[in-house]
Amino acid sequence: MIYNETEANKHWDTKKLSQLGKFKRGKSKHRPRNDKQLFVNGTYPLIQTGEVKNANLYINKHNATYNDFGLTQSKLWDTGTLCITIAANIAETAILAYPMCFPDSVVGFIANKEETSELFMHYVFAFIRQAIQNSVNGSIQDNIDMEYLSGLSFKIPHKSHQDKIVNLLSSIDKKIEINLKIQELLDEELNLIYNKWFLQYDFPVDDGKSYREANGKMKWNERFEMEIPSDWQVVDLGDYIDFNKGISYTSDDIKSGEGIPMINLASIDVNLSYRPDQLKYFNGNITEEKMVVKNDMIIACTDLTRNANIIGFPIFVPDTFPRFTYSTDLVKVIIQDEKLKPEFLFSTLRTPFYHKYIKGFATGTNVLHLDVDGIKWYPIILPTKSVQEKYGEIVRGNIEKQNVIIRENQKLKKYRDFLLPLLMNGQVAFK
Repeated sequence: MIYNETEANKHWDTKKLSQLGKFKRGKSKHRPRNDKQLFVNGTYPLIQTGEVKNANLYINKHNATYNDFGLTQSKLWDTGTLCITIAANIAETAILAYPMCFPDSVVGFIANKEETSELFMHYVFAFIRQAIQNSVNGSIQDNIDMEYLSGLSFKIPHKSHQDKIVNLLSSIDKKIEINLKIQELLDEELNLIYNKWFLQYDFPVDDGKSYREANGKMKWNERFEMEIPSDWQVVDLGDYIDFNKGISYTSDDIKSGEGIPMINLASIDVNLSYRPDQLKYFNGNITEEKMVVKNDMIIACTDLTRNANIIGFPIFVPDTFPRFTYSTDLVKVIIQDEKLKPEFLFSTLRTPFYHKYIKGFATGTNVLHLDVDGIKWYPIILPTKSVQEKYGEIVRGNIEKQNVIIRENQKLKKYRDFLLPLLMNGQVAFK
């Protein structure tokens, strides 16, 4: 089968993808793969299928590192290698921004530079991904192998024409990458402010000075064994919040693009940002309590990542739809006392201290599940309402900037995805 054969591209050559470069499977021979001796004092970046799927164009982050022993049973791939997932998340692709290792659930592709490029092949797979996924959907274990990849045929234009396609599509993707970087910087800015205000107690007071500059009064807290501002309290979150769990669903309840948009576990990436492209659409019966709107807070209570990157962490519901539902992997946060402001809670539940704490309440081997009572037992130093409100203004401004970026990236991705089949089918001419 030739996936892109049309009257417009009949003059292009038909080639097997194996003619355009080399496919080679990743390596991770040691069992079990999560053996700690592979990772202690590790320095060699390791990625999994999830990192490939979550990347836009380039993989520029990793969450695990092999040590020398780990590397001996794997392989370090060069910058520029195209990664193709062949299990779990099938036919997802992204390009290494720096040398990394990956397991045998990922295939590396190195292009024959006279024939094609890794970037062009990335867009080829973006074009045929859905067809590949449909061909294996419902099998005992969804996967493809090297023989399958090597046998795929495609109508391929001349290299100079490929480069024009790549220049057009990658210019869109690079703008998306810039926007994602801006989102990261906004998060970093918010973390710095949070640390200054609530860990160093260097928050502004009415006379324009910071609390420390004004020699604000402190008191000793026995529970934390430290001094805190005199009018702040130490409380358990359970006295201030409760949760509503999301909806259970079956495949029959889900239709592509039809129904109520449903935020699910895949909507939260490893960087704790919202992924609009991972929405599902729910078509079953639903009650109002299972709905969320802009600025509602939801927390992941299931996690598939190696380092429990998202479990227990919150996101604010964006404004890309008037309302959403949310899956059973998530809970909605209900604040029951106005003394606790959502923006302060949001940032508190994104701190390393909280992450270390909450991981202790996660159970499971490959899939982690969180007992949300653990969140209720978490003790916090609660600032005054006025300080939280000042911080809330900063957070809301930050979140609104991020929502603008999310909406812009949605438009860019829609435009890119509109162009992709026209370009691959030969329906767009270049001068």
